[in-house]
Amino acid sequence: MVDGFHLLRPELLWGLLICPLLAVALWHRRTRQGDWSRAIDPELLPYLMPDHSGKTRQTTIWMPTLLLSLIVLAAAGPSLRQVELPVIKRADALVLVLDLSASMLAADVQPSRIQRARQKILDLLDLRAEGMTGLVVFAGDAHVVTPLTDDTRTIANLMPALSPNIMPLPGANATSGIEAAANLLITAGAQGGQILLMTDGLPRFDTVRAKDALERSGAALAVLAIGTKAGAPIPLPNGGFLKDDAGEIVIPTLDRQAIDQVASALSAPVERISLDERDIESLTRRNVLAAQGELDLARQTDAWLDQGFWLAALVALLLLPAFRKGALVSVLLLSIMQPETAEAAEWEDLWLTPDQQGAQRLADGDSSGAAERFDQTSWRGMAEFEAGAYDRAANSFASEPSADGLFNQGNALAMQGDLQGAINAYEKSLSLQPSAEDAIANRDFVQSLLDQQEDQDQEQQEGEEQSQQDEESAQNDASDSDSGGDGESSDQQNDSQQAGDGQEDDASDQGEPQSDSEQQPGDQAPNTADADQQAADQLEAATQEQMAKFDEALEEQQALEQWLRRVPDDPGGLLRRKFRYQTMQRLREGDTPDESIRW
Repeated sequence: MVDGFHLLRPELLWGLLICPLLAVALWHRRTRQGDWSRAIDPELLPYLMPDHSGKTRQTTIWMPTLLLSLIVLAAAGPSLRQVELPVIKRADALVLVLDLSASMLAADVQPSRIQRARQKILDLLDLRAEGMTGLVVFAGDAHVVTPLTDDTRTIANLMPALSPNIMPLPGANATSGIEAAANLLITAGAQGGQILLMTDGLPRFDTVRAKDALERSGAALAVLAIGTKAGAPIPLPNGGFLKDDAGEIVIPTLDRQAIDQVASALSAPVERISLDERDIESLTRRNVLAAQGELDLARQTDAWLDQGFWLAALVALLLLPAFRKGALVSVLLLSIMQPETAEAAEWEDLWLTPDQQGAQRLADGDSSGAAERFDQTSWRGMAEFEAGAYDRAANSFASEPSADGLFNQGNALAMQGDLQGAINAYEKSLSLQPSAEDAIANRDFVQSLLDQQEDQDQEQQEGEEQSQQDEESAQNDASDSDSGGDGESSDQQNDSQQAGDGQEDDASDQGEPQSDSEQQPGDQAPNTADADQQAADQLEAATQEQMAKFDEALEEQQALEQWLRRVPDDPGGLLRRKFRYQTMQRLREGDTPDESIRW
């Protein structure tokens, strides 16, 4: 099976530049040996100097050049297929146990105990180049934040969310924290790891339980003490400071003597937190010669299989005739020549497949460039989605009729604004995988947006029809008023004419009604202006309503984008709900927290 052509060490291809130099050197050496064809008859030359034939002399030039080219290519590590290998890391396991009791909010260690502890954890993660790291927090009870992982960025991203405010039970039960850390090591199969306890006090610490947990896991304990002897009050979120039952302000202090006694019983080193990294370097120092073992991460990775040995075998076959002539030594000397190292990024097509080039560009943040490189449609669709080209992403996902491909197509169509098309894609995805929770949630959410959009369109249509009816009614009223005035004027003129047949002298008196009729259209002009103003007001009101609906649709589009991208806005809230649920489960199982310790 051929997965493509790849070079494991492409920088060695610069050694091919030596091949033409070798050919020139061999040709120059041949010319310096002299041309005996000028001194010896051509018919006698093959018998007197058999090695002087043209064919043999050409072979002495191109054969070493060919062999050197094959050797350089074999050293570059050519590969045509990939193999799956298990991911194995050093079992240098470290579990951080962080105290999140209320006393950690004290500011005797600037800016506060908890902030200094979080910063110290970040410094420790930067120092750990390899190994597995886990995180456990405790207050009234203990909770696992992250299991053992080699991805320290996950722990670093959760640091801002760690605060005593997310803990469901008050207290400082460090014993449960050590037990949870020991269980993490046992579950991961990393016995012989290390537990670093970061706390400002150990009230009512159960040494027997802690020692039993350490023995079961084979872990070594170290303690980092945080705080000062003077202490500081505990600030409250709404202002003021925490007070005890007697109304006195609580000032927790660092009881170093109690911590030293517990550490001595557990054979654990103790260091007080410092501004530099000497404290964590001292506590986490391990014997590098001691065998820590390896830990299988239960996941696979693709690796290219070095197949340069086939070229090496070919070179060996071509060198067999050279054993007789003593040319093997010169070829071996050429093969060990060290070519100068140089960057060959412009030659990436020689050792990277288009999909690998696209993955590299996507990791660098160049989504548009990655989309142009990918051959596999699903990967190209993801790159186009990241680049914001939702129409092209939908077309790419459509070419992959799988449950995931249809789900991604629905997301792209939803982001593009085609809500009905998104729903259809989600339905097709659910027909292939009915239990997909993400597809169900996205379909229901997009369906709700589509229903709202249809309701808004219907309301807008009804509003426009009502506005049109009101405008027509206003025009009809104005027309009826004009018609009534004309009829009245006509009647008055007829009466005036009838009166004029018998009394011409009173024509001026009979003209008064006629004058009134002439002024009637002037009286109706304000009514027509009012109708026009009313129509303009209705049009403006309809425009304002449409703009409000547009703003609402824009907010819904932003909400849809946030939902589809699933960006967590409040990791602290997620941890708070998780810890509360775990605490409720433990209370139902019969665990009784120690309520005598409040901070």
